[in-house]
Amino acid sequence: MRKRIAAWVAVTATILFISAAHAAHAADTTASVAAAAIGPVIENVLGAIGVIAGGYAVRLIHRAVVWLGLEQDARVRAYLEDATLNAIDYAIHQLGGAIRTPEAKTQAVEVAVNYLRRRVPDALSRFDLAGADGAADLWDYVTARLPGRSANG
Repeated sequence: MRKRIAAWVAVTATILFISAAHAAHAADTTASVAAAAIGPVIENVLGAIGVIAGGYAVRLIHRAVVWLGLEQDARVRAYLEDATLNAIDYAIHQLGGAIRTPEAKTQAVEVAVNYLRRRVPDALSRFDLAGADGAADLWDYVTARLPGRSANG
């Protein structure tokens, strides 16, 4: 609360200082000079309001990201991607190297899917890749990453 008050005092003092400088600069008392002196004051006030509104917008966006869990989803997604690539490497190693036939590809995907179910069940659940409903999606997820990891894809 004290920080907010200090910030408001600082902004208000800055605006008043700039306003006083513009008013002192205007030596003539005609309406056009007064209007010319008021214009910059209004610009400064609107600029300060824009800065404050921008700060609140940044805070609001950060709160929305935290509330929606987007940062955590990104971390879990990266973790799942790494685990999937490790699972494919494990499957290739278990099957003895390059995957050249459709049967070997099917076996590799099966080994990798089982590896993922054992190692990262929570990550799979987070993206609905666990259980009977997500089995086909998990199979497709692993299959899509297999060509880049096998010796001849």
